[in-house]
Amino acid sequence: MWVVVAAAVAVTLSVAFWQQIVNWANRTLAEWLGKLFGDDVREAFVLLLAAADRLSVAVRRALNAVQERLLHAQIIFRRLNEGRLHEKVLRAEFQREDGQVVQMEAAEVVPWHELPDEVREKFIRRQSAEVQIELRLKE
Repeated sequence: MWVVVAAAVAVTLSVAFWQQIVNWANRTLAEWLGKLFGDDVREAFVLLLAAADRLSVAVRRALNAVQERLLHAQIIFRRLNEGRLHEKVLRAEFQREDGQVVQMEAAEVVPWHELPDEVREKFIRRQSAEVQIELRLKE
C-alpha cells in the first residue's frame, strides 16, 4: 500500500510542478545534452519533451473531465468459492451531459497476495465475505 501512496505523491508533485519541470529540462538538461552529445541529441530531447508535455496536458484534461462527472466510486473486495478466490469490483456512478446517471462496474479475480494489506487483514480479522473502500477523487 505504501508503494501506491508514494506513487500517488510522486504523480501529484509532477502534475503540480509540471511547468517548472519542463522549463528546467528545456533550459538546463537540453543545454547539457547539447554540449555533451551535440545539437541533434538536444533537438531530439526537446521534441520528446514537447511530446511529453502534450501527453501530460491530455491526461490532465481527461482526469478533469472524469472528476467533473464522477458522483460516487468504490472498490469492493469479495471472497468467492469459500475464500479460494477473491474478486475486486470497481463501481462508479457518472453523470452524463444530459443529467442522466450511469452506473458502471468492472470486476476481476485477484490472487490473495495481490490484495492490499488492509483488505487481507480485514478478511482475516472479521471473517467477512466483503470489504468496501470508498474512493474520493474530489476535494
